[in-house]
Amino acid sequence: MGSFNDLLRLHRALDELFLEHQRALLRLDLNRAAGLLKAYEEQLLAHIGDEEDFMIPLYAERATIPIGGAPEIFIGEHEKLRQYLALFKAELGKLAAVDDLEKSVLFLLDSQHLFKRLLVHHDNREKTMLYPLLDALTNDEERARLFERLQLSPFAPA
Repeated sequence: MGSFNDLLRLHRALDELFLEHQRALLRLDLNRAAGLLKAYEEQLLAHIGDEEDFMIPLYAERATIPIGGAPEIFIGEHEKLRQYLALFKAELGKLAAVDDLEKSVLFLLDSQHLFKRLLVHHDNREKTMLYPLLDALTNDEERARLFERLQLSPFAPA
């Protein structure tokens, strides 16, 4: 049966999608970059929604919360990720009208570096606290029922 750690597959797929967005930015292919960012945003927000709707409430209810693993930390990081995505969309929308496209793309890539650092810390917190504790606190049947409700399944083809 599945494990919450299987959700790390989603994290890797999301990372690859974001990398493709950044490659399109490097090539100054703004239409492709925008399309990839939109797909990334939809998938990331679906995954965040799954965590906030199903996993974090279960974790808050059943887990002995470790230091650094408070549900509010996960929710706060999710909000920061949403804010970064809004910034990226706004900045990407401005690129077509700038005088120095390369400079503006570099600014966007720099801000995306901070986003990616936050993602690394967030993913690590999920990998070391949220997902293992949820695995320990649920049985195979509970996990199967929960995974059926997810917008973004860890078992969907990548």
